Formats: sequence, structure tokens, C-alpha cells
Amino acid sequence: SIIYVGPTGCGKSSLLDILAYRKDNHGVSGQVFIDGYPPPSSYKYIVGYVVKDDIISGTLTVRENLMFSANVRLSDDVSDKERKERVTKVIHDLELEACADTKIGTEFLRGVSGGERKRTCIGMELVLSPKILFLDEPTTAVLPFFNMQGYSCELHDNPGDFALDVLIDASRQPDNIDKLNKAYMKSQIYANINSLLKKQMNNDGLEKFRRKEQGVAARSRITEIYYVSQRTLRNAIRNPELFLSQVVVAIIMSLLVGLVFNNMENTIDPGVQNRLGAIFFIVVSQIFSTITALEPLIKERVLFIHENISGYYRTTTFFIAKLLCDILPMRIIPSIVFSLIAYFMTGLQRSAGQFFIFFLTIFMASIFGSAICFFISATISTFAVALIVVVLIFVIMFLFSGFLISLDSMFKSLSWIQWISAVRYASNVLTVNEFRNINFCLANQTDICPMNGSEILIKQAMDYATVWDMWKYFFALTMMAVTFLLLAYIQLFRIKKSK
Repeated sequence: SIIYVGPTGCGKSSLLDILAYRKDNHGVSGQVFIDGYPPPSSYKYIVGYVVKDDIISGTLTVRENLMFSANVRLSDDVSDKERKERVTKVIHDLELEACADTKIGTEFLRGVSGGERKRTCIGMELVLSPKILFLDEPTTAVLPFFNMQGYSCELHDNPGDFALDVLIDASRQPDNIDKLNKAYMKSQIYANINSLLKKQMNNDGLEKFRRKEQGVAARSRITEIYYVSQRTLRNAIRNPELFLSQVVVAIIMSLLVGLVFNNMENTIDPGVQNRLGAIFFIVVSQIFSTITALEPLIKERVLFIHENISGYYRTTTFFIAKLLCDILPMRIIPSIVFSLIAYFMTGLQRSAGQFFIFFLTIFMASIFGSAICFFISATISTFAVALIVVVLIFVIMFLFSGFLISLDSMFKSLSWIQWISAVRYASNVLTVNEFRNINFCLANQTDICPMNGSEILIKQAMDYATVWDMWKYFFALTMMAVTFLLLAYIQLFRIKKSK
């Protein structure tokens, strides 16, 4: 094994990243050889790399994190039994039996200790039985050992510097060196590591890498999608605060809409104005409510970068799992709840077909908002900056929806923005859906109905004559959501390349 130390900022982590092929080698000179040969194309996917920051899924247990690593990184030729045996052995070798079924922990969930967390990160690499294992500042686990020998590390001391200070101090007294040596030789950690090293230190050289390269190629995309989706669902189930908050917000907003616009009458005044106001507010509230997804997406960005670069899964796998098991489920239930409450409390036209169109539009508007948040979170890593950008995008779309100001009265140089306003398309769908087959009567004279809803649509410059006229607005809304999802997908690849 090779250990190198140096002051903060001297490039220790950068050198490790270069040796492990985790960084763009642009501007870097020199070559990396394995036993005198250039590494295979899949080199960075078959070596182990433990980063200095413990990047790991906090809602999963120690065992589940190790199994996830084994399931997504080992070849499909490796049986489930062998994967479980590998995980069990790693748990034993790293002395993780006591916390094997304990969740790692998050800011809201108490979990394992710092040393156990670090050993779990190491174990996620060891399940691969890597020929080479890179460890960036793995010294957290030495602190408990030194504490047992009477040496305590202060809170803000660097563990590596502390260990060196202890050894330098002990070197002045041979008896202390001998004491530390004997204590380590008797420890279970030494026995486990010694056993692990003997198994790893064989002489099959580059051939082992070539066999592993074939194993990576044999890993199917379906396998990746299954296990990444499984983890995404587990994370949502074990961290229900976000989902429940979405449902609570949907209930509160729908009740607010229902109370403010309760049982709107089919009158010219105020029935028409109330309906237009209700439709605009509904669309705005649904799109704005998706901002709550921004912070979790930014937090998960770090985990994606680490796992993607380490060869856990492909970028496409993460995108599909996130879309199918997080974004869609997180939006469909709140949309159903909101539609059931708001639609009938406001007194919109009560027909099954029109209700279905209302729900579908609300759902797609939410997907659009989530797509914006997904794209921005993949682009900007700072939550405060990302929040400002998302709010700015939403406000611009609200302004150019055609409900706050006549688009014809705007500067011609700005009027083009209406064509990329998802708020405009969603509002148009709901407006045509509500006004195309309705008559408005005079106040207090329900038998005299001189105005048809089509007149309002004409004033609003909305096409309504054919079925396609309404669905083209929905199609435009859908295409905008798909466009931002594709931009998010592309940005995920750009993140990978930039790292």
C-alpha cells in the first residue's frame, strides 16, 4: 500500500482523482500504467474509490447500502447468493455487525457514528473485490483506536494530522511505539484487514482487470434501472416528509381556491371574471408548488455525481429511475387531491370529460414545474441561487401568460416570450375547457343569458372551434415539460464530463 500526505490544498485529492480516472485529463501530462500496461477502457469502473466526504444514501441501512453497491456494480453473472455472501463478509471484516441494520442517518434521522459511516463507504467499494482501492482521507476510523490508547483528538483537528502527531510523539519513546504496535496487532481490525489483503494480493495483474471489464459489459441496463428505482422508492417511503408536505399544500391550496371562488355563478358579472381569475390562480399555484422539489434534487445531485463517476450506474439509469419513481408519483397524487377538492367547490362545469381535462392539465403543469426544477438543480449546485433562477423563470412565464396584461400592448421585441410560457398554454386549456359550452346570464335573471362563453374566448384570442384547438395548447404544454426534462438529461451528462 502507498500513503502520501501533505498540507491542505496541495493537490492530494486531485492526484487521486487523476490516478483513478475520475477527472477530465485536459491539461494533465503523463500516463497511468498497470503492471506496465495502459489500463483497460473500463478501468475507472472496476477500481474502488472512497471519497473524503462520506457520500452515501442516509435513508438506507448499512447492509442495504452495501447490497445496493453489489447489485448495481457486479456482473449479472454473479448470483444473488454470492452477492449476499460478499456483503456479509465485508460487514464482518469491517466490524459493522452491530449496526448492519441501522440506517446511515440524515439531518432529520439519527443514524450510525462517523466511523461506522466511513467504514460503510469503504465497504461499498470492497464488495467489488477491487484490484486497486483509492482512499481519500480515510483516517476517521483511527480515532476510536487512538482513544483506547489514551490519545484524544480535539473536535476540529484533522484526523490525519492528529495520527501523524501521535506517531511523531511516540517515536521519541520506543516503548510507546511498541505499545501502539502491539495494541494494533491484537485488534480485530488488524485481523480483518490482514485477511482481506491476503485475498486481494494475488499476481494475476492485468488479466484480472480484463475479466472485470467483461463483467461490467455484462451488466444489463434493466438490472441497473431495477435497483436504482428500488432505492428511489425506498428513499421516498422512508423520508415521507416531502411527499406529505406536497399533499398538505395541495389540500390547503384547493380549499383556499374553493372558499375564495366558491360555487361561481354563470353570470356575466362577476361569473366571467371570477372564472378567469380562478383558472389563472390554479395554474400559478400548481406550478409554484413544485419549488419544494428543488432542495432535495440539489442534495441528490452530489450523490449522483459520486455514484455515476464511480461506475455505479449510467446517467440514463438515474434519469429514468428519478422520473418514474420520484417526479411522476410525487406529482400525480397531489394533483388528484387538488382537482377533486377545487374543481367541485368552485362550481366549474360538472362533466366527467371536462373534469378529466382539468386534472390532466393540472398534472402536466406540475410536471412542467418539476422539469424546470430538475434542470436547474442539475445546472446550479447552490440552493439559494437555484431558487432565485427558478422563481425568475416562473414570474416571467406568469407575466406573459396573457391574463395579467394584453399581449398585444407589449413591445414587439418581448411578445415572443408568450410562445414559451407554459402558464399561457395551461391557462388556455382550462379556459377553453370551461368556456366553450357555457352561457352567461344577467345577474339575478337566470332566464336571460345573452352571452356565450365563445365570446370570451374570442376576446382572449383563444382558438376553440375544433377539438384540436384546445388540445394543441395541451400538446404545447407537454412539449415544454418534455423539453426541460431533456435539458435536465443533457445537463446530467455535462456534470459528468465537467468532473
